[in-house]
Amino acid sequence: MGNSAPTLRQTSISVLALVLLFSFYRLFHDNMGTGNQNEGDVLPLARHFVDPSWIAGDWYLNQPAGYRFLFQAIAGKLILGIGFFATSIVGRLLGYSLIAWGMTRISQRLGLRLPTLLLSVCVWLFICGQRLVAREWMIGGFEAKVLAYGCIVLAISFFLENRDRWTAALLGCATSFHVLVGGWSFLAIVGCWGLRWKARSIPLSEGAKILALYGITASFGIQAVLTQLFTPAPPSLLSPSYIYVFLRLPHHLNPQSWGYQWRIWFMLYLLLLLGRVWQLRSTDPAVLGEEFNSAQQRLAEFAAMSVVPFLLGVAIAPFDAQGSLLQYYPFRLADVILPMSTCLLMGCGLQQAFVKRPRNWTIACILIVSLIGSFSFSTFQKQLTGFLQFSGAEQRISPEEKQLYAWIRTHTPKDAVLVSPPADMYGLTWMAERPTIAKYKFLPQGKAGILTWYERLSDLAGSTAAWSRGGRLTDGRDEIRDELAIGYNHLTTAQAKALMQKYAAHYFVAQVEQTLDLPMAYRNARYVLYGR
Repeated sequence: MGNSAPTLRQTSISVLALVLLFSFYRLFHDNMGTGNQNEGDVLPLARHFVDPSWIAGDWYLNQPAGYRFLFQAIAGKLILGIGFFATSIVGRLLGYSLIAWGMTRISQRLGLRLPTLLLSVCVWLFICGQRLVAREWMIGGFEAKVLAYGCIVLAISFFLENRDRWTAALLGCATSFHVLVGGWSFLAIVGCWGLRWKARSIPLSEGAKILALYGITASFGIQAVLTQLFTPAPPSLLSPSYIYVFLRLPHHLNPQSWGYQWRIWFMLYLLLLLGRVWQLRSTDPAVLGEEFNSAQQRLAEFAAMSVVPFLLGVAIAPFDAQGSLLQYYPFRLADVILPMSTCLLMGCGLQQAFVKRPRNWTIACILIVSLIGSFSFSTFQKQLTGFLQFSGAEQRISPEEKQLYAWIRTHTPKDAVLVSPPADMYGLTWMAERPTIAKYKFLPQGKAGILTWYERLSDLAGSTAAWSRGGRLTDGRDEIRDELAIGYNHLTTAQAKALMQKYAAHYFVAQVEQTLDLPMAYRNARYVLYGR
């Protein structure tokens, strides 16, 4: 495979190739949307964070920044300068570039050539969907965890070089951007260090310096952790953690709602990972190169350590009735790191198998990558169309919604509060720029905020009946959204007036089928806007 150090030109070409691949995969997908990405949620929060006068009366936008403090400060400044859509594009490219740089460095430590790297990443993205089961992602929209994962992938590359201070500093930065992504990654690295502590003979003084470096760079995230742990929850029939885990985020946090197929993939990844480790340990290191052999084993160790909290989460799920432990996302890291590491290490194994026929292997890689790309081209065309027609179908915003938002923005006072459907119309905040009551998609992070969110959505649905669709054994999000919508669409005039009075609202958004005895301010083919 060759042991010569990569040149700046080779590194730059690899980074650029990966950025282009990531862009093909997700750059124009759901920009400022609220489907698979969260930009329609997190970027308005960032805008309000740096400019509190923007939609000053919105309850959700005034929630504490928490662990998003650093991200909101950066993204908010970008939005003020170039707007939401450009920030989505620039922010994604920034995150993709960090991840591409880290993956390039990792590939150089592993001994992967560029064609093999591209093939491995294509399989990870397009075949594996970049995740296992908990719907985590690394390549997607612009939010805090994208920058955190950029720091983590870079940290892994330094970890493979035994450069512990850089590893700790980058993991600390990741923790400051996203406390759970960075925190779980740091614990996994600590576990790997523990496996080799005696072999490397790291002095305790050096270990203390490494921990201190992590603590300094992770300072923004640590503050959020302390707030979460030591802030008591207000008295309530349902705990905030139960609402968070089982009623809003079971797809991320409740393995009892995931079904059984993921176990097959999980075992497949583990078997492939262990098979590659066995192959490395049973082969003379000189065949591959001792440096490459060691780096591949260390990447496998990190992937294995990321699986530990995943398995602990699965084990405690049947007993954690309130989601008290599950709320800390034990599945997040392994969900992306296990598939990614397995794909990279399998790429190493295949490249090694063709070491005597590198030209044939390069041609095969190019052909397979081209084939995967051709199958995905129609998806990219759809994304590009959405980019050219922003905002619209790619953001799940209908023409009637755009008309309504434009009218509201032009004809209503800036402080006019709107009562609006709780389970859709997520673009209202940033497109109409008016305060609203609550949205199912927009979940606060604090304990008191979660309980208030639950109360507000119950008010908008006319009762708490919708929440009965969720529970510990099912992913009831679709049913909850449907019930919230049905409840809202069947509110009576008296209930609508009571809502407007309770929340000091000026307008009530309804579908045309919902007739209320209120003054009509605006109407189009789909929506009616009532006044007081």
